Amino acid sequence: MAIDRADWHWESAAKLYKETHNISGEFSQKQINDIWLLASNHIGLFIKWIIDNNLQGENADGQACQKVRDGLMTGSEYLILVLDGKFWDEDVNSNVLEFVTEYYEKEFFKDYGETCPCNDINAPCYSFISGVNDYNALKIRIDAAYKKYIEKDKQ
Repeated sequence: MAIDRADWHWESAAKLYKETHNISGEFSQKQINDIWLLASNHIGLFIKWIIDNNLQGENADGQACQKVRDGLMTGSEYLILVLDGKFWDEDVNSNVLEFVTEYYEKEFFKDYGETCPCNDINAPCYSFISGVNDYNALKIRIDAAYKKYIEKDKQ
C-alpha cells in the first residue's frame, strides 16, 4: 500500500513553481528535477526520520540509507532515486508500520506545516527544500509522537 507518492504532489508543485518563477512555457530538465524535489520534500523528511532511526524496511538499500544518515543524500533524493518517488508500506520496518501510517495520516502534515520551513511559517508547502533546521524542528515532533505511541503500546 502506498503511504505517499511524489507524483501525487507534482501538479501542485509545478503550478506553484510556474507562478513563483514566472514561467509560461515548458520546463527545462533541471526545473523538472527541482519540482520533483519540491513535490517530495515533506515525504523525504519523514523518510529521513525513518532511516535515522533505523526503521526502514528490510529490503532497503543499505548504502543509500547510510548516505542519508551521513547527510550525503536527502530523504527526498532517496525517495526519488531509490524508491522511484513512491513511499510504500514495505519501505518501513513492519514493527513500526502501524505508527507510521497512523501518524502520517493524522498528525504529520500538521506538524510539518507548523515546523517547516523554520524561518518562514507562511511559505507555501511546495515552495522550499528543507534544510537541517527544518528537519530538526520536525524531528522533535515525530520523536514525541513515536514516544507517545510506544508508551501507549506498553500499557
